[in-house]
Amino acid sequence: MRNSRFVTRNSQFSLLFLSILALAFALRMFFPTLAEFKLDEATVVRRALAIAYERDLPTEGVGASVGTANLPFFLYLMAIPLRLWADPVAAVLFVGLLNGLAVWACYALGKAYFSPKAGLIAAYLFSVCPWAILYGRKIWTQNLPLITLGFITALLATFVKKRPWAFTAACVGLAALIGLHLGGLAFVPVLLLAMFLYRREIELQPLLVGVALAALAMLPYIINDALHGWHNLRGFLGYTGGPATFSLDALYYAFAITGSAGIEGQAGAFVNEYLARVLHLWWLNQVMMGLLAIALVYAVVQLIRGPEERRRVFVILLAWFIVPIAMQLRTSRATQPHYFILLYPVQFLLIGNLLADAWNWLSRSSRRQIPVAIVGLTLLLVWGGWQITVWANLLPMMIEHPTTGGYGIPLRHKREAAALVDATLCPGEVIVLSTENNPAFEETPAVFDTLLFGRPHRFADETAFPVPDSMRVAYLVGPVSEDGGELAPTLQMLEETTGFHPGSQTTLAAGWTYRSFCRQHTDREDVLSGFTRFPADVLFANHVVFAGYRMPETVAVGDILSVKLIWWLHETPAPGTNFQFYTHLLDQDGRLVSQYDGNGYPTAYWQASDLVISRFPLNIPGDLAPGTYAVRAGIYSWPEIINIPVIDSQGNAVDDGVTVGKLEIKNDQ
Repeated sequence: MRNSRFVTRNSQFSLLFLSILALAFALRMFFPTLAEFKLDEATVVRRALAIAYERDLPTEGVGASVGTANLPFFLYLMAIPLRLWADPVAAVLFVGLLNGLAVWACYALGKAYFSPKAGLIAAYLFSVCPWAILYGRKIWTQNLPLITLGFITALLATFVKKRPWAFTAACVGLAALIGLHLGGLAFVPVLLLAMFLYRREIELQPLLVGVALAALAMLPYIINDALHGWHNLRGFLGYTGGPATFSLDALYYAFAITGSAGIEGQAGAFVNEYLARVLHLWWLNQVMMGLLAIALVYAVVQLIRGPEERRRVFVILLAWFIVPIAMQLRTSRATQPHYFILLYPVQFLLIGNLLADAWNWLSRSSRRQIPVAIVGLTLLLVWGGWQITVWANLLPMMIEHPTTGGYGIPLRHKREAAALVDATLCPGEVIVLSTENNPAFEETPAVFDTLLFGRPHRFADETAFPVPDSMRVAYLVGPVSEDGGELAPTLQMLEETTGFHPGSQTTLAAGWTYRSFCRQHTDREDVLSGFTRFPADVLFANHVVFAGYRMPETVAVGDILSVKLIWWLHETPAPGTNFQFYTHLLDQDGRLVSQYDGNGYPTAYWQASDLVISRFPLNIPGDLAPGTYAVRAGIYSWPEIINIPVIDSQGNAVDDGVTVGKLEIKNDQ
């Protein structure tokens, strides 16, 4: 009878665990196209694609907010799913899978060192936590709870289970944590503390092998940094040595991310609409924070009064919780909630231990077991149900309001926008026109540099309009506000020039759109229409040819003078070169009164025979005297700031720029 009861109980635990695991995977992997996809995520995926398909082998990863680059381990990890499917969705699903497995690892650790009940409770709380779900779907450089749990499990196996070679795994786990994100350095003191307290139990051979493997994993990064003047080390030292202020934000965030406190901020400007959708049980977050505080006190009591083996467990778990927080109490930068992903899931393990012991204590009498079980399960279901509701109501907000300031435009809409260029039936190159042009630092180019992987593409901002010498070219414009915003002149050009044909568009909230166009002309005379041609083409020494211009004959003081230059490229520039254009507004004495420098079409994208319209908005000072003024334009190299001369047919320098034309500036006041 006892064996039958034991088997039944085990079956119940197994069923509960499998249900929790299925829930964890569902919350982290369902609706993958609603994952965030901003600059950081796009950069990770693009660099991982380079590893998977272009044989790029980076020795440093994505830059961190502390002024230094991370190690590249996360990039190599993301290259695995992307090699199977070159789509960001593959990375989202893979990260969701890893974070779902972290729930399993949480249960396994809780079961091994506390009890099956503690493991179940911890895994359940971890699985339904909205912050853990949000971070568990992100494809930015981050610490992965699965790797954190592997490191902690190896430490516990070394010093609690007395398995010497587990220390080697702990060293490798620490290297992996640091390789994922430099935040993993917070676990170095945890390891050193355990080594100091239990130093007599460390065997030399596992120690040497572990240190050697960890050093080997980080050696390429260190060598690369040494070869480049230790720029990462200097950046990190500058961060740690800079002026710092004390703040308890770290402690608050460590508690807040056990539930959903503050997650409403992801709804951005529509936070009130989001709050109206969710049942107002936000006070439950304070209850969970209170439980964590009690669990910490309970852990300290057990650390002091418990048996040696159990005390060691709490030494490591408390160090895991305390050290990362302590390292962020005094910093030179504002602390953010995601800095504490590396705590997951220690909070839930401590709470699970507390609740399991309380459950057992209250169930000492056989008559109490069923009532306690009913009450306990009901409370857990209420907590989990509400937290899932909090998360589930956030997803529709991203569909209905994808331009909010918190979460941003999710992957879904950006994939739809990238697919527009296929709908244009233009199989050639893609020109992406937005308010940004640098995929290394700016979101829209970074996103479409990733989503258009495998198809030729270039970028220009609202001040440039390139027309390649090609039979078919697809144009993707956006995101565009309802009134066109800064992209209005670009859209006007596309809509009014005969060679461009409108394609499909995808609509976001509040009138925002992505729009596509297709050009199917090789003759570009339609683009030149409306421009005043120079008497003779103006050839610069870098093979740029000014062909014509367009600007108003008069403009009022205080207005913006829009000067358009149309130019084409005789030869593709050498790699690594960078050119900028300047436009100067000069008075009758040749004095500079206004200027605009820039290049909305980066030099790295220039190709021979490109025809480009560049727009230069010059501010007309409000106190400028009315009269006749001249506009002069030219080119200089950057960052040397050396003017590129205008040359004649023999290659001789004849000037350092060209006078575009003259105009009248009037005072209409």
